[in-house]
Amino acid sequence: MGSTTDSHGNVVYKTRIHGRLWRIRLMPSKQMGQDWGRCDHPPGRHPKIDVKKSLSKFNLLDTTIHEILHAVRPELDEETVDVTATTIARALYRMGWDRTI
Repeated sequence: MGSTTDSHGNVVYKTRIHGRLWRIRLMPSKQMGQDWGRCDHPPGRHPKIDVKKSLSKFNLLDTTIHEILHAVRPELDEETVDVTATTIARALYRMGWDRTI
């Protein structure tokens, strides 16, 4: 599924997690405050993940993986999610992952 923009101009990606359609939104720093990412938990009617779009390439990748892990495996503790997300992000980044919109 490709990207779209919402009514506020934020880039939105859609993906299925456990059979439900989730929106992953790249949000301006102003709306995210100190948070790098947020995951609807428990998911509501229209579940979403928000990620601060001003993050560096690596931190954007790491944070997106981190929040998706929360959606996929909500029973995992924060330390496990942190370590797992960063391990996956490092491997993908070293393989040359790059974000295109």
